[in-house]
Amino acid sequence: MKSGKPLPRRCLLLGTAATTAGGALALSACSVSPAGSATVPEAPGASAPPGRPFRIGRLSEVNVGDTATGKANGRTVVVFRPEDRTVVAYDATCTHAGCAVAPAGMNFECPCHGSAFKGSDGSVITGPARRPLMPLTAAIDGDWITVIA
Repeated sequence: MKSGKPLPRRCLLLGTAATTAGGALALSACSVSPAGSATVPEAPGASAPPGRPFRIGRLSEVNVGDTATGKANGRTVVVFRPEDRTVVAYDATCTHAGCAVAPAGMNFECPCHGSAFKGSDGSVITGPARRPLMPLTAAIDGDWITVIA
């Protein structure tokens, strides 16, 4: 690479470090910004969307205070409807051994080892699971329940 300015000694040393893991980060310290401009590095994957909404079922199919299951982007999700215009969703994977939890009234139960989780917040009611279900972003879109996955 040719440049109109000679590289300072610091950049040459950092360039040597570029052959090791993380060297690309070291080379970024050598970049020259135009006078008066500041650059803010972008977070890794900042331009990639976290997921997209998937319709998993009709709101009318889940009564207030009840739970249900659905599919979003090929994965099983469980939802709880605490209020008329509110839903919450979780990945259906049990945090104990990876089995799929199932709706059980206002909660979710794992058929493999008996763990139970609250529908309202995904927390553990009874073990052997020790960690809550992984929450997902859920919303009501007209008469549809959507989940970001």
